[in-house]
Amino acid sequence: MAGSRKLQYADRVALQQADQAIRKDVLRALVEIITNSNDSYSRLEHAGLKVSGEIIIDIQRKHKNSIIRITDRAEGMTDTRMDKVVGTYGEATSGLKEDKHVRGMWGRGLKDSIFGLGYGSVHSFKGAYFYSCSLLLKNGIPTFELEMPIRATVPLREKYGISEGNGTILEIIVSRDDVKVPQFDNFRNYLQRHFELRPIMSNPKRKIILRDIPSAEKIRHEHVLSYKSPRGEKVLNEKIKIEGYPATAKLEVFRSAIQLSTRGEEGDYADGGLLVISRATVVSLTMLKFENDPYAGYFYGSIQCDHLHDLLKNDEPVLTATRDGINWSHPFAKALKLAVESKLDPLIEAERKHAVQDEQTHLDKQFRQKIDHALHELNTIALSELSDRRDDGDQKRVDLPPSGIGFFPERVYVQTGQTVSLNLFVQLSEKARLGSTITVISNSPEIIVLNQQVVIQPHKTDDSVGRAHIRVEGRQVGSEGLVTAYIGKQRAQALVQVRSKKETMTIAPSRSSNALFTDIHFDDRTDPRQRVYFDRVNSSIVIATAAPSVKLYLDKQNRLDTTVQGQVLLAELITEAVCREIARSGVERGRYLAPDGAETDAINNHFIRLQNQYSHLIHKYIVTLE
Repeated sequence: MAGSRKLQYADRVALQQADQAIRKDVLRALVEIITNSNDSYSRLEHAGLKVSGEIIIDIQRKHKNSIIRITDRAEGMTDTRMDKVVGTYGEATSGLKEDKHVRGMWGRGLKDSIFGLGYGSVHSFKGAYFYSCSLLLKNGIPTFELEMPIRATVPLREKYGISEGNGTILEIIVSRDDVKVPQFDNFRNYLQRHFELRPIMSNPKRKIILRDIPSAEKIRHEHVLSYKSPRGEKVLNEKIKIEGYPATAKLEVFRSAIQLSTRGEEGDYADGGLLVISRATVVSLTMLKFENDPYAGYFYGSIQCDHLHDLLKNDEPVLTATRDGINWSHPFAKALKLAVESKLDPLIEAERKHAVQDEQTHLDKQFRQKIDHALHELNTIALSELSDRRDDGDQKRVDLPPSGIGFFPERVYVQTGQTVSLNLFVQLSEKARLGSTITVISNSPEIIVLNQQVVIQPHKTDDSVGRAHIRVEGRQVGSEGLVTAYIGKQRAQALVQVRSKKETMTIAPSRSSNALFTDIHFDDRTDPRQRVYFDRVNSSIVIATAAPSVKLYLDKQNRLDTTVQGQVLLAELITEAVCREIARSGVERGRYLAPDGAETDAINNHFIRLQNQYSHLIHKYIVTLE
């Protein structure tokens, strides 16, 4: 079977539809293509077959005619199948009608993706044969060309990277001048965070590989894409009935400890909001009427409603024609929206009240003055314990800790899917020379060190010090981890926390600002099993007001400073947090001696010493009789 013919719909409609569906957005096109490959794997799994689950995305950026190639090892297509899937428009070809747990809904995603970016071809191995077709514009007319099948020879398989079995290769030439191909790092960041791809990116049975191909034979960068939901606490898990319909929806909502990006801020890549899911297919990301409510920014989760799938099978217009998500004017969608909003209302109202209460605490000038004074004195104690008191008057010299190695700053934020560069400084010596190798590791699987071996380079202004740059990537919002650099027995640590929103990318005060402690915070949501702890990322002492022994002494604003008993407890909690953090920091920086393997004992010994030495002073700062 071979031939060339005009596509079976109007020329003008073809290009208009491609523009509406893809919007000159390469990432939007890739969402369609990746989900097509995933659908193909899903159909095989549905039939009880084992699959590799591998999808390879090759990006070859050029000044003109960039190439995007997507390869899977799924079903493959014959020429007859290509004629139906690629050469026709508007047919239900994905398996949705047959309940095959796939995403495709109109049978036009692949065509829109190709014509929305330029032109392209589809190659496929199926059984013993190789099949090819192409979509291109001939004199402005959308044209489908189908080649005659040929034998799938070994050289042919080697050329397309499918050594055995079935598989499909889709190649798009980005020929349109008004389509911009993103930088490779942006590809990597946004592709794995796109809300429609999250089930695929988080599915252990799939392996999505993104490769940067500067030329036909060379791979410059290769990354396995993945996605993890933010860390959070489940606050709602309920099956709700949709009034007026024989349908239910499962509502699952989590609360993140840090504020998440919203659709208004990051569109399809936002970490916050609810995924609308039908039969394992993500069809929308929304926060309903709370879309622009700042107090809804802590919540994420899912609305699972299979009735949407049933409506789609019956060609109900429950999704928008441009694939933007739910058509909320549809009667069932309206009923679903109201049912979910009624469950979200109490959560968001509680968040609003908590924020107002927190703000009132901050606005209490007398309390704020006491805390600020106490923090000043606490940092004076920390400075006297941790400073090596060196002052050579040379502002260009690097002030390293006694251990001779240190990160500056010691605490950083990184946005999820992005990278941050850590600066490491080393006192040059016989064991740490220029050109020596430093090993860097992370203790968290969600904090990835991209260059685990770094070489000491000369410092620009201090010839007694070497420096190195360590690149770290954050994978899951709310995760934090220690990045440790080793050279011989010397080591340094930096704390990295993964954040969601760009505007929160502020760097906490470092050692050079002499501010180890920047705030004292009361939190009724902190795990009550630990009454007090030091939040190293935000440099603040956090008191868990839900702890039973703390609750006894709280006033109406969840503070401990209005009675003498409450102030005494507050002073004890602050003493515990301050002395433990100074002890830990002193051992890690090398200020306090600690034999190898006995660091924990050293921290405990110095913790007790510091309590005995400074406890009375902290009580003096906190406890007042007025």
